[in-house]
Amino acid sequence: MSTNTAPTNTDEFTLGPDAETSSFEQELWTLIDEIPDPHIPVSLVEMGMIYEVNERDGDVTVEMTFPCMGCPAYEFIQTDIKSILRPVEGVESVTIDIVWDPVWSKDMLEPEVQEKMRNAGISL
Repeated sequence: MSTNTAPTNTDEFTLGPDAETSSFEQELWTLIDEIPDPHIPVSLVEMGMIYEVNERDGDVTVEMTFPCMGCPAYEFIQTDIKSILRPVEGVESVTIDIVWDPVWSKDMLEPEVQEKMRNAGISL
């Protein structure tokens, strides 16, 4: 899993764990990175859809976005995230916050993810 940045309106936005991410939160990021996007052959993390994973006293909050509004897989993806995190020892609850700022952009994709998508026949 890598960290990348994409420009937003006024500042830089970092995707992925950062220096303040606890080892437990890092473990949660790694688990979410196992969940494939249902439409594209990359993970939700690789797609840049996961903005934050925070844990406090067993309560986990995942801040995420979608590449487009009205995605038919909204519920499916959220269920996948909850299903992979809830069984983890130390996780009491999982909340998913959908955010639209910053707006998802293909610029959030690492070059290797873009290449993986092109190799799968997806143009960017």
